[in-house]
Amino acid sequence: MITHHYLAGPPRTAARRMPAAGLTSLPKPAASKTNLEGDFVISDHATPADARDLLAAIDRDIAHLAASRQTALDRIVALDAEFASLGYHPNYPAYVHGGMLADKGFGSAHILAVAGFYDLDWREALDRLEKAPADPGDDPACLLVRLRHACEADAMLEVAGFAWCEQSHLLKRGAIEGYWLKHPKLGLGQPAKAFGLRPDHAAAHRGLFALSTATLKRGFENAAVNQLDQRFGAMLPAVIDMGGQRLARIGAAALHDDAETRYRDDCRRFAAHQAATPDRRWRWKPPLSRQGHLAVTTARAKNIAVPTERTRGHAAGWLDDHDANIRFTREEEE
Repeated sequence: MITHHYLAGPPRTAARRMPAAGLTSLPKPAASKTNLEGDFVISDHATPADARDLLAAIDRDIAHLAASRQTALDRIVALDAEFASLGYHPNYPAYVHGGMLADKGFGSAHILAVAGFYDLDWREALDRLEKAPADPGDDPACLLVRLRHACEADAMLEVAGFAWCEQSHLLKRGAIEGYWLKHPKLGLGQPAKAFGLRPDHAAAHRGLFALSTATLKRGFENAAVNQLDQRFGAMLPAVIDMGGQRLARIGAAALHDDAETRYRDDCRRFAAHQAATPDRRWRWKPPLSRQGHLAVTTARAKNIAVPTERTRGHAAGWLDDHDANIRFTREEEE
């Protein structure tokens, strides 16, 4: 007969070999060392003789861990600087400027019409912006909403946009690039990129559409004096340069408002979904990458430790507890 000893527990002799309760039964503390690459590592050393030595060893380890954490943070800053020095991907200008349009409801169906609009003479383009309606409840001064309606109102803009893409050698086998349809920001930003707008023009580009049509018209009139190409897109670099830092600040504020509106809308939709759906299985899934980026940003801004939570629900709870997204958290006035 086979006896399953592993079900009966450890043999009695094992109990007699157990050490007595007290400091000597505590786990051995770890000594702080670094490897050849300078990374912090842990190795065992002898247990201190008394509680005072033990506490001193713990304090030393905490100090080493704090120093290691600071070293890691410094390394992250250095890597960020190194990444910034590498420059932009060739498609980055299109992605940035196309993102400005995507934030206001533009999609793949608008790509050709936007190209056609930017190919218009600037006087005709501004006339269409002035006559286009704004969405009910939206800011009537936001010309991006009017631009979207202007693109939707005239099918011939798509024809003109297709011709512009063909002349600019942007078609693939006689058709619009399929990758643009999957990633509309990239397609929507092609005219801005082709007419010479850089990533650092993005804020000022947005600022133009935050102006009144009268102010925008004066800007184009002033810039048109020395411009041979009078198309709307071709005029943008000169108009933006004339607007200077003031136009960039107006655009930066508008971009911030756009992002906050998007964030608040997402929060409301998620809250409504949670109220209507009892399923909470999402909480046990791995955290989303955007949760990780937001947690790192929050931890840096508040000088606190990055969370160690490993589930999506725990990450969401940590972010809520620390008032993330702090980009849109307004401090209470004292």
